[in-house]
Amino acid sequence: MRADRSVFSRACALLVFVVAGCSAAPPPAPSVAPNEVGTPTVDPAPVGQATAAPRATIAATAPPAKPFTREQRLRMPITEPPTLDPGLATDSVSIDVISQIFEGLLGFDDRGTIVPLGAERWTMSEDGLTYTFTLRDGSRWSDGKPVTAGDYEWAWKRTVDPQTASDYATVFYPIKNALKIHRQRLDPAELGVVATDERTLVVTLEQPAAFFLRLVSGWTMLPVRRDVVERFGDKWTEAKNVVTNGPFVLKAWRHDERITLERYDDYWGAKPALATVAYRIYPADAAPGVLAAYQAGELDAVGSGAAFDLSAIQGDRFVADPTLQRELKTFPQSATMFLTVNHRRPHLQDPRVRMALGQVIERRRLLEDVLQRVGAPAAGLLPEGLVARRPDLWPKEDVQQAKQNLAAAGFPDGKGMPELRFTYNTNPQWKLMGEYLQQRYKDVLGIDLKLDPMEWAGFLKWRRGEDWQTSGDLYRGGWFADYEDPNNWHNVLWDSREDPGVFSSGWKDEAYDVLVRRARREADPARREQLYAQAEQVLAREYPHIPVFHYGIQALVKPYVENFEPRRILGITPLHRVRLADRP
Repeated sequence: MRADRSVFSRACALLVFVVAGCSAAPPPAPSVAPNEVGTPTVDPAPVGQATAAPRATIAATAPPAKPFTREQRLRMPITEPPTLDPGLATDSVSIDVISQIFEGLLGFDDRGTIVPLGAERWTMSEDGLTYTFTLRDGSRWSDGKPVTAGDYEWAWKRTVDPQTASDYATVFYPIKNALKIHRQRLDPAELGVVATDERTLVVTLEQPAAFFLRLVSGWTMLPVRRDVVERFGDKWTEAKNVVTNGPFVLKAWRHDERITLERYDDYWGAKPALATVAYRIYPADAAPGVLAAYQAGELDAVGSGAAFDLSAIQGDRFVADPTLQRELKTFPQSATMFLTVNHRRPHLQDPRVRMALGQVIERRRLLEDVLQRVGAPAAGLLPEGLVARRPDLWPKEDVQQAKQNLAAAGFPDGKGMPELRFTYNTNPQWKLMGEYLQQRYKDVLGIDLKLDPMEWAGFLKWRRGEDWQTSGDLYRGGWFADYEDPNNWHNVLWDSREDPGVFSSGWKDEAYDVLVRRARREADPARREQLYAQAEQVLAREYPHIPVFHYGIQALVKPYVENFEPRRILGITPLHRVRLADRP
C-alpha cells in the first residue's frame, strides 16, 4: 500500500506472484489479522513434508472476576466508509469496520504467530501447491446459519471475477487460474478453490508461495453469503440486510451520521467484553472537532483506522494540556516514508550520490522539530517486524562521509551537480520537509533543490508519466505494508519487473532480482530468510531510494479503555479485545 489516501494504489496485476518474465504490479492483500482470539501454541511441521496446520490451543479470555459496573459501550470517531463489502474495500476506514464484523480462516498477531479462526486446521501438500482447510465446527453467521466452505469458495470466485471490479482481485493471483480469470476472462468457476464438503476447502496454487497464509488472513479473502448478495444486490451491506460472522454484528448504519456494532453472543470464540461500539461519523477534515469531542468526554478513543491526523492539531494545545499528553499513545506501524530517486538521471546513478543525499538528513530533528509527527528515524527502507531486516548495514547519518561520497562521485561541494527537483503532493507536512531538504542540501552539500508541489490527482498522474522519467529527480514516496512479510517489500516494490507499475524509479540490479525471485518460491523458512538477508545487503549497498522515517500510529485513549492496541498493519485495533474498566 503506497503512502496514499487509501489502501489501494494501483490496479495492475500481481504477476510477481505468478508469472515469470512479465511486468506488472498491484497491491497484494494485507495481513490484517481480523478478530484473533487467544494465543495459539504452535508445533512447527518438519520442512519438506506435508505440513499440518498449527494445532492451536486457544486460550479463551477469562471472564472478569466481578461484573462490570461501567457500561461496555465504546464511543469512537470515524469517517463514512465507502463500502463494507470485503471484496470491494480498498480504504482503511472500510477495512477497520469490516475486520470487526467479519472473520476469515486465520490471522496473525504482531509477533507473527498464526492464529486459527474460521479454520481449525489446515495442511499443505509436500510440493507446496495445495492447501486444505478444515473449517471450525460451530462457526455461524449472524442469522444462525453455519459458515461453510462453500461460502469461501463463492466469495473468492466472486471477487476474482472481473465483473465484480474488485481493485484487490490481484491478491488471488497465486491461486491457480486467478490471473487468467481476471485478465483473460476465463470462467471464474475455473479458480483453483473448491469446497469438497461443508467443512473442507481445497486451494490449489500456480506455484509455491510461502506468503500465501498471510494473504489468506487479509480482508479480501473473507467469506460472503451468496444468497444475501444475490437477494439485495448493492444494498447487501446495509444494516438491515447484511449477514456477518465476526465477534460483532452491524446493528445500525445511518450514513454520514453513525455506525453501531453490537456483540454477537453466538460467536464461536471468546466473547467481546464490549457490548456496543458506537462510531460517530465525521468529515475527513474534522480533526479539530474530533479532539474537542474527545476532550468533552463524548468519545472514549480516537484511532484504529480513523482518518484523522492528530499531528496536524497538536501544537500548543497538547503542550498546554497534561491530560492529553498522558492519553496520547503511540504505536509502531509497518510503513516507511522515503524519497523515490529517478535512476534514469545520470547525476543520480552513482550510489554514492544517493548516499550523500541520505546521510545529511537529520531524521530525528526532522520528525520532532520540523514535522512534529510521530514516527521513528529510518536507517533502511524496511520497517520493524520483518525477517532479514538489517538497518545496521545501511549508511549512517554522517555529514563528513556524505561530503566524501559526493566528491568521490565527481561532485565536490556540489560542483557540477545540476539543480535537483523534489516533487510532492500538496500538503503542509511535505512542504515543511521540502523546505528542510532545500536548506540542508544547500548548506551542507552545496546542492540546489527546487520544490515542485502538485495537487493529488496531478501528482499521481505525473509520477506515471514521461515528465518524471525525463526530468524528475526525487519525489515523496512511501509504502504501508499490506501484510507483514518481506515479499510485500522486496518483491512487490523493488523487483525490476514490478518497478514500472509501482514507483517507476528505473532501478535494476540483476543480483537482487535473482535473490528475491528465488526467495518468493522458497518454502524452507531458514533458506528464505537467508535469501532476503542477501537482498537486504544489496539494497544497503546500492541505496536505491532514500529512507527518511517509519510511520507511527497515534491514538488518544481514555485511561479506562483497556487493551486498545492498533496493529502495525493498517493501524486497525481488534476491538473484541478491548474493555472499559470500572472507574477507580
